Amino acid sequence: MSSEATTTSNQKCVSVVVLGDFGRSPRMQYHALSLSKNNYQVDVTAYKGAEPLEEILKNDKIRLHYMKDVPKFLSSFPKLMQYILKTLWQSFILFWALINIKQMDCILLQNPPSIPTLPICWFVSWIRSCFLFVDFHNYGYTILALTSRKRSLLVRIAEWCERYFSRKADKSICVTKAMKDDLMDNWNVRASVFYDCAPDIFHPISVKEKHDFFMKIGEDYPQFKSMSLQSDGEYTRFTKKINDKYEMALERPALIVSSTSWTEDEDFSILLSALEDYEEAAREASNLPNLLVCITGKGPLKSYYEKIIEVKEFFHVEIITLWLKFEDYPTFLACADLGVCLHSSSSGLDLPMKVVDMFGCCLPVAAVSFNCIDELVKDGVNGVIFGDSQQLSEQFQMLFSGFPKKATDLCRFHENLERTSSLRWDENWNHTVAPLLRELYTRKALTTNS
Repeated sequence: MSSEATTTSNQKCVSVVVLGDFGRSPRMQYHALSLSKNNYQVDVTAYKGAEPLEEILKNDKIRLHYMKDVPKFLSSFPKLMQYILKTLWQSFILFWALINIKQMDCILLQNPPSIPTLPICWFVSWIRSCFLFVDFHNYGYTILALTSRKRSLLVRIAEWCERYFSRKADKSICVTKAMKDDLMDNWNVRASVFYDCAPDIFHPISVKEKHDFFMKIGEDYPQFKSMSLQSDGEYTRFTKKINDKYEMALERPALIVSSTSWTEDEDFSILLSALEDYEEAAREASNLPNLLVCITGKGPLKSYYEKIIEVKEFFHVEIITLWLKFEDYPTFLACADLGVCLHSSSSGLDLPMKVVDMFGCCLPVAAVSFNCIDELVKDGVNGVIFGDSQQLSEQFQMLFSGFPKKATDLCRFHENLERTSSLRWDENWNHTVAPLLRELYTRKALTTNS
């Protein structure tokens, strides 16, 4: 994409900062699109990885500035030295990228990661006399504590840094009421709650759309192809087309989807143990269907769990890992019968975006229990909440008993989601974030004129 869009002196310019893969940061991509729709010029500074939304790539108001990755040779150093050198590298690269953006009124940054993002962005905002706007998705120091001792010196320094520079932000938003209260009570940071909402691309689809998608994905993943040879129509494992009529197959397995970044804050052993229990139950109960469990995403622990999955001897459960284009992911969710979320949150204060996307498609969810998950998943209303693998297995058995002819709870959850998932990203953004930005620019105008 060309980065040479012109700006005028009165053009409002916002720099969106993601110290990570922008293509795998949906909330920040949606921020960029909403800013452009509100006539802001947007400069995105991030790492290059997965392809961002096509709508972003074709948007004249959005310019992408990709930073150089951390050199691979740094991984050969001891862990503490590696962390220090990585931080120094990222600090210089981020500072250089931001200081070279021609026009900048406001920096909108994703937190975490907090180091070096928060101090560098604050320093640049001070040098360039622009606003600092922080979007708290979680806390960086709690994520660091997952791979280090909770009260280690490194974690304590990270916590101090995050707390100190968070207070210097001009405006802040966060993802839950629990996080809003925690920021105020412990750090004296005033933040507005901006819940994640699914954009319009996440929505329920027709049986025809499901059939067409299963036909397409079956070319890469044979698990979606029909298991029997039939010549009276067009079949997939889940749907059939006879003449011009599309139907769901009656003898289909239940389709479960779980999306993940394969990181430490998602314990997939819970799901695997639950599926082992379900397998045993399905061997004895004729009313339990087979399950096709699809786990999407990329991340550091993927190969570890794939090796575990390979040695499982299942007859009624099939597990596949797959990677989908972003444009295909919403359709895939809309085809599923149940979503599973194992995100437990390092802080216990953030909510999983993946559940928001699932709800946008009116897909019921089974979510692991943690501090504020009930702000999103209402147990027995739009899904179920489980505490351990045994409870998850029992929920599978309850929800899928008699499937697909009898799926009373799943149908009820789906209907409840259809009634309650009307709020979409743009509407929510215009109601919550846009006024905060207007307040900042009004303050700037008053200061300039005084």
